[in-house]
Amino acid sequence: MLSLILAILLVWLFFKLGIGLIKIFFFLITAGLIFVFFAYLLVPFLVLLLIGGLAWAVIR
Repeated sequence: MLSLILAILLVWLFFKLGIGLIKIFFFLITAGLIFVFFAYLLVPFLVLLLIGGLAWAVIR
């Protein structure tokens, strides 16, 4: 629900600033790609680093 309110707020803000509808779609596509990058690539890599760091601390 909060994300829906945030999306509506962003659309309203872009219209108030005079940014066109096409730029909103490009922004949403870019934000989606960034979310996919963080969710599926960066987070598992950070988890692997965390597990490796904990293993290193236990072994040492």
